[in-house]
Amino acid sequence: MFPILETGPSLEGATLPAFVVARDGLYLRKRSLLGLSQTKVGRIAHLPEGKEFVDYALPKVPSDLMARAVGFFRAVYRLHRTEAAVLLIWRDGSFDLVVPAQKVSSVSVKFDLADGDVPSGGRLVGTIHSHGGFGAYASSIDEDDEAELDGLHIVVGDFDRRRLGYSAAIVVDGIRFSLKTGQLIERPRRLAEPPDDWLRRVKLAPPPRPKGKPSISEYLARGFKPSDEISKPSRRELDDAIEKASKLATALGYRLSYWLVPVFGSSEKGGAADG
Repeated sequence: MFPILETGPSLEGATLPAFVVARDGLYLRKRSLLGLSQTKVGRIAHLPEGKEFVDYALPKVPSDLMARAVGFFRAVYRLHRTEAAVLLIWRDGSFDLVVPAQKVSSVSVKFDLADGDVPSGGRLVGTIHSHGGFGAYASSIDEDDEAELDGLHIVVGDFDRRRLGYSAAIVVDGIRFSLKTGQLIERPRRLAEPPDDWLRRVKLAPPPRPKGKPSISEYLARGFKPSDEISKPSRRELDDAIEKASKLATALGYRLSYWLVPVFGSSEKGGAADG
């Protein structure tokens, strides 16, 4: 097998051929009659195929801890009709919860991990967040956020129904493994009311303030036709609209499927199409 080397100045004088590990992937570096080359590795013909997998080693999140987390979500939904989040900590051989300061809305929850949020000797191993009255699933925005943190990520939803919904996944290096919920958590039978300190950490996110010219969606809502003078919609607006539509479809008992097909080149009215 070829040696595996880290990209950088140390490659000068290295024994070749060799695999080179870089931030964006794996390369094959070799010297031939053609000269020195380095090419990105997509496949190695003489080796068998591999596959991505995760062999989960931690225990299930216990029902008493889930009762505390979901009880907190229920209390926030009663007060604000919004989402909320807690952090999942591993300490002294068991799970624990941390409630960070957070700003919430009906379709989002944002928090920053402050110094001291993770107790001494603890490790951040995942998140649990609620979807309020919407279904329990990870939206595209959730998946992007969770890709930054290796760990167990749980979603709880349907707080306007008698039976709550749960979903869970393991994320490693940005790759999402959707396991059966029963493999990862124990569902609580009776929810626990949260301490007041947890609820004081939840603040309503201020409504977005328009900056500059209104977006196309705002003009259309007022009954105006779009024109060249109106700012073009952003990809963020599209993602937000898709997320809201997905949650509405879930609440109605459907699953929304869609494809975004990039259109390259300039539009008739000028400007490149957003891919």
